[in-house]
Amino acid sequence: IKRKCLPGYVLLVTKGAVRPVISLQPNWSPVLYGDTVTLSCNVAPTAQGNLGYSWYRDGYQISGDQQSLVIQSARETDSGDYQCQKSLIAFYPSTLCYTVSFISGWLVLQAPPAVHEGDSLSLRCHSDNDGRNITFYKDNKAIQLAVTGSALQIGIVNVKASGIYRCEKQIYSHYGYRMVTATETVAVSGMINWEQMLHSLVLVVVFIVYVCECIDW
Repeated sequence: IKRKCLPGYVLLVTKGAVRPVISLQPNWSPVLYGDTVTLSCNVAPTAQGNLGYSWYRDGYQISGDQQSLVIQSARETDSGDYQCQKSLIAFYPSTLCYTVSFISGWLVLQAPPAVHEGDSLSLRCHSDNDGRNITFYKDNKAIQLAVTGSALQIGIVNVKASGIYRCEKQIYSHYGYRMVTATETVAVSGMINWEQMLHSLVLVVVFIVYVCECIDW
């Protein structure tokens, strides 16, 4: 009996790093001029540690080496596409761009940055003072729901909740109360968001190893 080695291949599959995800607190968009918000760089548990973080706006690195980036007294110049990355790990991927808009004015209608079917949707008619007599509209029709403070709780939504929303609010100025309006487009995504799923998939690296298989002949 003789032994003969034949060439063969083995696939070794290893998991790559999962992209970090940025979250915003308070979870309202757009952000009113002068407000304070916090961006958090959420990474997989396996990537946790004592290493620092790097933050970028519109592709340029900005100050900040912690997991959270606090933007105080926001200005319009703070608007942009934000990214974060675990420092000192060259191969660790950065986040997808997270767009934050800061606007000036008397009033802003705020919604969560992303809304999906099955989410509970709230809207906020936000100003730098409390104001009074708030009314919400969807596609120019008044929404007959109770308003708590400056917020409207719509509840669980589906794609039919997408539309152009508007709020009216009387805001006090030096000349007394004046009616101010703000609008915001809300797009409710379907249950399956394939783009997000693809971006969150674990990167897979395949190595081909040359081996010999011995047989008797």
